[in-house]
Amino acid sequence: MEASLVDRLKPGDHVCWTYASDRARREVTGAYVRAGLRDHHRVVYFADGPDRDAAVAGLAADGIDVAPALRAGQLQVMTSAAAYLSRGVFDAGQTHARWNAAVRHARAEGYAGLHALGDMSWAAGAVPGADRIGWFEQQLNRVFADGYGMAVCLYDRRRCGADLLTRVARAHPYTVTARPPDREPLLRMVRNAACLRLSGEADLSNRDSLATLLGHLLEDTTTPAVTIDLADLRFADASTCELIVDTGRSAHGRLRTRGARPQIHRLLTMVGAAAVPGLL
Repeated sequence: MEASLVDRLKPGDHVCWTYASDRARREVTGAYVRAGLRDHHRVVYFADGPDRDAAVAGLAADGIDVAPALRAGQLQVMTSAAAYLSRGVFDAGQTHARWNAAVRHARAEGYAGLHALGDMSWAAGAVPGADRIGWFEQQLNRVFADGYGMAVCLYDRRRCGADLLTRVARAHPYTVTARPPDREPLLRMVRNAACLRLSGEADLSNRDSLATLLGHLLEDTTTPAVTIDLADLRFADASTCELIVDTGRSAHGRLRTRGARPQIHRLLTMVGAAAVPGLL
């Protein structure tokens, strides 16, 4: 099941993947790293635990030919502590900037994309700055929304409490829980210079991820007018439609929507879209 779902992931996806056994973690890790190497993406893996060599050995034991990928720089492996907890503190802003740099470097070095995989279960501990993990995960949507990179963030349900898991789940467009469905990710958000394309379903479970992208949409795009393409959005709840309308109000005529299905168009109208110039 895990490998099947990994094969459905695409550049632009940002997935919260929870697990409750070491075997489940190894399965998704192996499938994801293998897929990234196969697709000539740079693969960056931040492993749980204090031992990088053990993480590399685990990938090799799963049948991945790690040595040449490491030598070429296509595969980069480090511990989550080394990546996220400089001097024992989590600096969310600095880490977000490093992810932007990682995407730029992968592009500059000619990779077809970036596969990022990080075990974030350290956030369950008493780490200074860990309270900003929700903000950090929300901001990562901006990093990957251009459709070049993709990320899977691993959280151990044995260590992470319900409050933490709820916060980080809402910060992602899609969350895998105990029984991952054999389907596409719930919501996809892909942005270019003039358009944000939404596909799938937008609801409370991924509201914070979409709110972050919409809140920075005009900042992250470069054209005088921006379009939100809703043609592939199968479902949107009232809260989603209100987010779109609020973004339109603050855009002062720069925001458009197109392709909304009849039920979503009606809901947009009900929450005030008709009063926002050019939005519908």
